[in-house]
Amino acid sequence: MISTGLQKLDEFLSGGISGGIIVDIFGGNGTGKTQFLLQLCMNSIKNGGNVLYLDTTGGFRPERILEIQKQSEIELDFLDKITVSRIRNTSEQIKSINNFKKNHFSLIVIDNITDLFSYEYKNEESIFEKNSLFMKYMNQLSKFAINNKIPIVITNMIRILEGQEVENMKSAIDPFTHIKIHLSKKSSKFEGQIYSAFDKQYFSYSINTLGLTNNSEDI
Repeated sequence: MISTGLQKLDEFLSGGISGGIIVDIFGGNGTGKTQFLLQLCMNSIKNGGNVLYLDTTGGFRPERILEIQKQSEIELDFLDKITVSRIRNTSEQIKSINNFKKNHFSLIVIDNITDLFSYEYKNEESIFEKNSLFMKYMNQLSKFAINNKIPIVITNMIRILEGQEVENMKSAIDPFTHIKIHLSKKSSKFEGQIYSAFDKQYFSYSINTLGLTNNSEDI
């Protein structure tokens, strides 16, 4: 079980992120997705684990880990426990699943899961091929998570359709995710909407992502 660093969110999740599930964190730019992801990585390492970080956008910044570590005053070598793999195309992203078994990871994160698929399959005539390929990929991820009892946490972007935020490739992601967390920002307040694919209940909280380093109750 991996703590999210937010007490009330951990309570909702019955203690945190458990093994064998896929957690989908999605939202616009600047809503705290990567901050949340990095905190989960560090909490997994504090439990004695090792993390595989798949970076599809080139956005991984080791200095952000060091900044959070400095704030938390924990003297662990977090970067030594994180294996970062830069993924450059969808073929590499799909084949990366074959490398999961080569090491014992306590957590696998994918940041961002749909970016390369949307970039490589831009045309209207390629939508079916994109969705079909992506759903097969998500099915493989789900099987790996369940069979190996390892949590997989993904981030995803949103699109604006008719003034509403819509998760990118939502219909292809939803069948394979167990917990979804929609992050947004209004003025200076970060908000998270959390729901489970099992019971379809919907909850809203206010999240201060800066409090993720100290087990904040501000959620």
